Amino acid sequence: MKVKDGQKVYLQKYEVSYIMHELNCVPACIVNEIFKYGTPFIMSGPIDGYKFCVFEDPKNVEWLMEQDWIVDYDQYKSTPISKLKCLCEELKNEYSAGAKDFNNRDIDYREKHFEEQGEVFSKLRHRISSLELMTEHLKHEVDFDFPIDIISHCVSYKPTKKPGFFARLFGKGTR
Repeated sequence: MKVKDGQKVYLQKYEVSYIMHELNCVPACIVNEIFKYGTPFIMSGPIDGYKFCVFEDPKNVEWLMEQDWIVDYDQYKSTPISKLKCLCEELKNEYSAGAKDFNNRDIDYREKHFEEQGEVFSKLRHRISSLELMTEHLKHEVDFDFPIDIISHCVSYKPTKKPGFFARLFGKGTR
């Protein structure tokens, strides 16, 4: 997930990890900005992946905004969940059709275009999983760890806690 705020792009750590480990050609300026303070890039668990890194270099901001396979939070934050689910299904169908088409090609074509096609499929799978994660976020099942700088820019929520048994029994906390 990416969020653009002014001249900065905030990118979730799992996106950064995907860029570093899965893409064949990552711009050097992206890697330089990830490690600019000499701090190691650490994700200690799945929840850490929802935290954001900030990119301020204009070249990086431009490159990240051009990557349409990275889901833009602002583009989908107001989208109905049912529409997001339909979009995921469409992308899954596109993935299946593309894989079937690729597998039906002759062996020379597949060998020649294997890496290129693999990256296309990988980005498509990543986009699908990001949109499914966005659906979970909109259903309040996953809370993204938005940086304080952009919290007012993004929809923020705290799950509503139901009153406990005794509060309901004695009529407290039900209003």
